[in-house]
Amino acid sequence: MSNNIDQYLNIQVEQALQNPLGAINQVYFFGFLSIISSIIFPVLLITTALYAMSKAQQHWENITTFFGRYLNQVFIETLRSWGKILGWSLLFILPGVWKYVELIFVPFVVTSSVSYENGEIDALKASSHVFRRHWFKAIAILFIFHLFIPLILTSIFDSYRLIWKTPIASLALSLLDTYLLLVSTQLLFNVFQSEVRKHDSHV
Repeated sequence: MSNNIDQYLNIQVEQALQNPLGAINQVYFFGFLSIISSIIFPVLLITTALYAMSKAQQHWENITTFFGRYLNQVFIETLRSWGKILGWSLLFILPGVWKYVELIFVPFVVTSSVSYENGEIDALKASSHVFRRHWFKAIAILFIFHLFIPLILTSIFDSYRLIWKTPIASLALSLLDTYLLLVSTQLLFNVFQSEVRKHDSHV
């Protein structure tokens, strides 16, 4: 659903931009929906993936309880992260990119940190701390699963992602995207958990 909504909104924006009569209102409308979509779906996807990983360790009864406890806070901290990234991006592009990778662990802090739950740490600062201690692993995971592989898939299969034109190919690509998301999330989760274990052993 995320992929197809994103594709649909992009098509609408492109058509509005190509309209010889001008369609600025449509560009703003569909552009705004695209921004909302780019916030809502990643948060839902990452929170769902984290539920599956937390369920294996903490025996959560159902996803509704997990979402009720963490989803709102993940949204809030994600928006805070976006604000911080945007602020750094206004200076230069590279500091914004660096801030983005620094804050990649924010959802893990929100859903898996007892210190955060007790109000003892800030999610953004905690994410930056974990990233700085494991920056090479984090950048390698992000490069492979969020840049390199998606770039290849987009360049080769982008025209097959529309479910109303190529339903089987679209579903297959969506399954592949989901699998890659789960693998990258699991790898980042392992990095985060290793830091938590080190911290707990010192305490």
